[in-house]
Parts: sequence; structure tokens; C-alpha cells
Amino acid sequence: MKQETARRSLWTPSTFVTATSALVAETAVAAVVLILWAPAQPVSPSEDDSGALGIVFLPFFLALWTLVSAALAAALVIPTAALARRTAAPLPVLALPVAAAAVLAALVVSGHPGALAGHPAACLYGWLGVTAAIVPAALLTLVADRRAATARNPWGLPLWLLGGSCLVPVAGLVLVVVGVLVHRAVMN
Repeated sequence: MKQETARRSLWTPSTFVTATSALVAETAVAAVVLILWAPAQPVSPSEDDSGALGIVFLPFFLALWTLVSAALAAALVIPTAALARRTAAPLPVLALPVAAAAVLAALVVSGHPGALAGHPAACLYGWLGVTAAIVPAALLTLVADRRAATARNPWGLPLWLLGGSCLVPVAGLVLVVVGVLVHRAVMN
């Protein structure tokens, strides 16, 4: 009888950092896309609105979002990846009930359980949005786990994701500044 090799736990530091970094990277990409797709509206700058306050608080916001992403990774992503590793079901199918439970919990905790009856479409969009966030992060977590199991460097993927999630907002900021400069040059 062939003996099965012991499986590693998904709760290793490298897989946890991968799950957290994937959620931070997804958010950074979504924020840059929303900023670039926002309609360009002429805003008259006032003397008090220099934008410096936003630049000062940006590191604090990123640190806070990283903590929120770590909590979401621990509550949603890693359990979904562990379930996918134990069963033969595809990951998107497994992410659907986990996301539904997360949306229901958020509605109950926020004090809006009536939103299910009053705004079912919004709840459906929230459910699909959470599912869309869980699936890529869980896939990357499984990749990081497989890398660690094959004795490859387990920190390559998490560090690449974390670096990318920090560089995406910087690249988005550069694109926005270039776009504003081009817009001003064209309009003058």
C-alpha cells in the first residue's frame, strides 16, 4: 500500500503574506483603474486645497488597508484555498459559499439585514465582488504553497506581489499627473 505524503499547512508565513499581498495588489489595481476611468471634471483649485493632506495620509491608509487585507486573508482566502486543496471542486465554485457567508455576516454586523429584501441586486453584486476578490488571491496562495512544498524559494511570490502592489499606485499616480499635464497643455 502506497503511503501518502503529509501535506503542509496553508498557515505558513509565506502563504499568509501571499494572500494578504494579493488582496492589497487587487485593491491597488482597482483604485488606479477607477481613478483613470473617472470622468475628467475641471476643478478650480483653491488656496487651501493643495493635495498635500492626501499625500501625508496615504502611508497611513496603505498601512490600515494592509491590516484589513490581512484579516480578510485569514478569514476568507486561506480557508477557501485550504478547502480547494482538500476537495476536487474548482476554486471558483468553492469561493461562492465563502463569499456569500462573508456578505451575509457584513450585512448582519453592520445592522442592515433588511438589505437582502430591499436591495437584492446590491447584495448580489457584493457577493460576486467578494468572490472575484477571493479567487485570484486563493489561487496565488495555492501557488505559493506549491512553491514551498517543492523546496523552491517560498518568499519569491509574496515579495513580488507586495512590491507590485506598492508600485501600482505609484504608476497610477504618474499616469494621472501626466494626464493632467497633457490635459492642461491641450486646453491652454
